[in-house]
Amino acid sequence: MEPVINLITPPDKLYNGELSFLLVSPSDDKKEQFNQMAKKVGKDLNVYLFDSTQTPDVSWLLDVAQQVDYVILDIDNIAQEYQWLIGYFLSFSKTFYLTSAEQMSYNVINTRRIYDVGQIAEENNYFVKFQRQT
Repeated sequence: MEPVINLITPPDKLYNGELSFLLVSPSDDKKEQFNQMAKKVGKDLNVYLFDSTQTPDVSWLLDVAQQVDYVILDIDNIAQEYQWLIGYFLSFSKTFYLTSAEQMSYNVINTRRIYDVGQIAEENNYFVKFQRQT
């Protein structure tokens, strides 16, 4: 049976205990990278999607960030008025981030910089071993 990927957007939330991700302002390329990674994981997933270029629900975003297992932050794609969220998300140990900016010292706050979303599953083998505590 094929794994189920639940795509969740504001204002919805899903409480089913599955491995969950929050994608913060992913570009189309990053969304495709995530889709490729999800195929390799082979498990049911909850994917929360926040797009800062549309009418964002920041309260929903902050709530969901506390609930999910992993946050994937596309720093280069966050709308200017929501740049303040970068430092907030980088403070989480569950956040992985992508950026093309070499001059920014994001690694002072968070060392989980990735260059491709697939790195999370491939290099670190995070999801093969994932077992939710019940």
